[in-house]
Parts: sequence; C-alpha cells; structure tokens
Amino acid sequence: MDPRLLPLLSCPRHPTVTLTVEQVERVVNGAIVSGRLRCPVCATTYLIKDGILDMIGQHRPTSAAQVVNEVPVAAWAYERTWRPFALSLLSGEQFPLTRELKLITGLAGAERGGLMVDVGCSNGLYARALEHVRRQRGAGGFVVGIDLSMAMLQEAQRRARHEGLSISFIRASAQAMPFADGTVDALVMGGSLNEIGDIPAALSEWRRLLSPQGRGVMMSLVAASTPIGQGIQQLLASGGLQFPSLAELNHYFTAAGLRLRAQWQYGIVVFSVLQ
Repeated sequence: MDPRLLPLLSCPRHPTVTLTVEQVERVVNGAIVSGRLRCPVCATTYLIKDGILDMIGQHRPTSAAQVVNEVPVAAWAYERTWRPFALSLLSGEQFPLTRELKLITGLAGAERGGLMVDVGCSNGLYARALEHVRRQRGAGGFVVGIDLSMAMLQEAQRRARHEGLSISFIRASAQAMPFADGTVDALVMGGSLNEIGDIPAALSEWRRLLSPQGRGVMMSLVAASTPIGQGIQQLLASGGLQFPSLAELNHYFTAAGLRLRAQWQYGIVVFSVLQ
C-alpha cells in the first residue's frame, strides 16, 4: 500500500474521520506491506497484510457468487479464462480487452490523474489500465482497487506487482468505501454491479464519493431479451446475480442522485458515464 494514500483513508463507519496509523510493521520499496490503522472514534483496527488493507475482517458470503469469488482457484482463473472473451460473448460482436480498456480509461479521464478507484476490481483489470495511463501521461494521484474477496485481491496484487505497478488494494464493501465525501476523481466498475447485492446503497456510495468534477464509468449487464438468455440469467439469479432492465438500471442511477451523461449498449453489455 502506498503510504501517500493514508491521509485520504477514512473509517467506513465514520466517513468524515481520517484513519490514524497505529503501527507500520514492514515496508518494502516504500510500500507498506504490513501494519495497522485505527479509527480514532470507534477504535476499530484495520490490518494491512501483504500490502492489502482489510476493512472487513470476518465475513460470511451471502450468495453463491460471493462464495465462488472467495475460492483461490476461481480468482486465479478469472482473468486467464473467462474475462478476455466475456464481452465478445455477451455483446454478440468482437469486443477484445484492448477495446474495452481504451473505452474505460478514456471515459474515466485517467490522463487527469487524481484518486481513481476500481470498485469490485476482481483481478484489478481496470485498475491496472488506469495506472498505466496515469503513468504514461505523467499525472499525479493514486489508483485503488476495492473488492470484497481477499482471494481476488491477492491475485490482483500479484498481477500489479508483476507489471511493476503501484496500486493500493483494499478489501471493503462497495456499499461502504473508506474515503471521505467528494474525494474521488474517477470511479470505475466492470460487471460487479450485477453481483454486489444492495445496488441502491452501492450507487448512493458512488454519489457520496464523486468529486464535483469526478466521473463514474460503469460496465454492467442488463436483462436479456432472448428466451435462452433469459433462462441463463434466471439460473444465475439463483446464485445471487441481478440483471435489471436498462430502464431499471437508469432508475437506480437517478434514485441515487447520479446524472447519466452518456450510455452505450452492446447486446446485454451497457457502458454508462455518470456524475
């Protein structure tokens, strides 16, 4: 974890309260590998282990999708098997990762830098793309990857280190992220809205965090229109996944106080730009 990020971290229970450093146990190449942070109000202690800040502690998965995400083999396989081909299969057209990542980083304004957060980051695909652009453009700031699954975060950490990238990873809920109001310059999410549970609470968190000039860029999946697609989604819904219609998705945005600036749909894949 980048120690320069510490002044920006707040307690999920008390978003206006900056966490204090209780102990730094190990530092490698300037990054905090292990240590403890503390909330001065509720006295909750948050551990940093292997460079990952854990804001959750003990947690019992609430859906089959969350159970699968906690399995190390699933985390290892996610970006090696499914993810490179996912959008081509779901959109019905050629949609390689290069196209997707260029779209996400461009819409998010990664060249501007600032605090950029990949919510529900899984293996950190979007986070790495943001950090590459930030470095190429010489912009200041930080990239943070947030996920509920420690297995996913550990794989994301390995991938970032392999590419020599400085990304801070935090285990936290999408409905309670550790930053103060209006401090995030870019929020991105790739498909995780469909499996995070309480969608309205997660989107309200986006509204809380986005700075006045901040941008939110989301790739999500909507309800299928074909009988086969509907049948598959009904089966996946039993495992905790949600597939709102496009109208329902946009209603969620409006209800959370988010302004929809642009939107594109490819099959069941939807990209939305929010402020």
